[in-house]
Amino acid sequence: MKREQAPNHVAFYREVHWSTKKGRFITEAAEHNYNMMLERMNEMEPEDNNDENANAVFKEVLGSRSGYARGLGHLVIPEPSQSLLSNREFERLREENEKNKAENEKNKAEAELFKKKFETFMNDLEKMNACFLECDRLNERVTELESQRESQRETPGDA
Repeated sequence: MKREQAPNHVAFYREVHWSTKKGRFITEAAEHNYNMMLERMNEMEPEDNNDENANAVFKEVLGSRSGYARGLGHLVIPEPSQSLLSNREFERLREENEKNKAENEKNKAEAELFKKKFETFMNDLEKMNACFLECDRLNERVTELESQRESQRETPGDA
């Protein structure tokens, strides 16, 4: 049994929205949408008037969302794209992603460890700086006391 070639979306839209009993479109909105599609198709060069471009016009006029074509009233299962990755490629990428995830967690833990070490280092540096300041203050005081002692030795001997 040979499978029939599906008409393009514009032709299919007309089929499902045309009433053979009444000899017209089911609704005015359906007729308006179909006329807009025809206008866009007529704007194309004759050699560009093919099923692929008709489907693009259909999507342009009615919009689209994955797995559903507006205006047709039912789910349209898209043909599988040739650009989709093979299962092996998908599995390879998934494994690579899992490996990268584990490495990222390891790197994150190492970064946290180094962050803590850095914070400890900065605290120790602040304490050391405070010690140096205290040491400088004490050196200044010792120099001041030695200067006073020298001046006291010179004063009694001069008198």
